[in-house]
Amino acid sequence: MTFTDLPRSQFVQMGFHFAQLLIYDQSLKSRSAAVRESLLSEMVRLSATILRIAMDTADDRTRHLSDHIYHMITFAAVTLCRLMHMYGQQLSATHDLVELDSLVLTLVTWLRSIGLPCHVAHTLGDVVSAFHKKLRPESQPSPFNEVDLVMQSDLLQLFPEFMGTESFDWNSGNLLPDWAPFIQGPST
Repeated sequence: MTFTDLPRSQFVQMGFHFAQLLIYDQSLKSRSAAVRESLLSEMVRLSATILRIAMDTADDRTRHLSDHIYHMITFAAVTLCRLMHMYGQQLSATHDLVELDSLVLTLVTWLRSIGLPCHVAHTLGDVVSAFHKKLRPESQPSPFNEVDLVMQSDLLQLFPEFMGTESFDWNSGNLLPDWAPFIQGPST
């Protein structure tokens, strides 16, 4: 058995942490303040663990991972940004927010280093960068400030429930192509 034949068990571990994070995220919305404190700490731990597992186990096969792995990583990063934004003062008593900001920014750099610029990791790196920039403007600037406001707006519209933004107006027709029916002119 060669190295490339070995199973990548870290993704099973990452998936388990992701499932817990999703459950806690839903639970956070409906719990009391006393429970919220323990949930916040656990959600920060799970998010940071997912990011570290991803970056610490990168190798030449990383660019070939399925998109859902990158989505789990992005969800963890965006969740971490949201938690620091919404509960920063509370979290600062038990967590180093500067270190957590640095972890998110390191993830952005890592995602942007994977594969060609058309790789999903680059796009999701832009998503994380845009959310970090918007939710944590007081922290050190993102190394990828070139994500313009139009792109940020597009990303928010494409992933509203994933990113915790307002619901998307599906009746606006923005997702439909602006193709006009083909009308053949008079034949000559």
